[in-house]
Amino acid sequence: MKVEPVSAYPSATSRTLAEWLDADLAALHGSEWRSRLREIADARAMRRGMWASFLAIGSSAVVLGAVLLAVGAPASAYVPTMIVGGLIAAASGLFLARVRRWLPKPGTSYTTRGAGSLGGGLVAAASLFGAINVFLIPGIVSSVDPVPLLVLDAGVALVLVSAFVIPAAIIGRGRQTLRREVKRDQQLAAALERDRVTWVPRTAVPMFGPL
Repeated sequence: MKVEPVSAYPSATSRTLAEWLDADLAALHGSEWRSRLREIADARAMRRGMWASFLAIGSSAVVLGAVLLAVGAPASAYVPTMIVGGLIAAASGLFLARVRRWLPKPGTSYTTRGAGSLGGGLVAAASLFGAINVFLIPGIVSSVDPVPLLVLDAGVALVLVSAFVIPAAIIGRGRQTLRREVKRDQQLAAALERDRVTWVPRTAVPMFGPL
């Protein structure tokens, strides 16, 4: 007869979902402690950050193209870019909305080499923007018509914010966001409740909570 070892960790059903989500319980464990709820929150935040970044980049292309057209740039050069940007933004918005009630399968893991907080994203974007402007500012100052270069500089800023600041801010607050969304979205809460009663602990993730 095979005897399963007794787990040293409380089972998922030993606490209610509300108890597992409690911020005070989370504070008792380090931020690196692995749990199913944290796995869910981190995966949702990374996927949401990715689609939000694409949404911002697509929107930036539309805005930048509109500004260039307003200052007299040829429509043939920027209208196609605006159309592509609009399509990217629309598709990203649809995928972003789908993340709202998405739960990753157990074992799903996402990693990022970028910044994981708003502060880190701001530092990364500001550093790159400063480095680019070392070469761009002399051209702006010496140009007879600096408007195109100023628009280009603004476009660089929009891309950096879209690629670094927005996803970093979303990822950095992924766990707080999940806690807040569960309180106001009954369908998400029900999905997490179903996950709680069916989830099986694994070696890498031994507990359902805390968040």
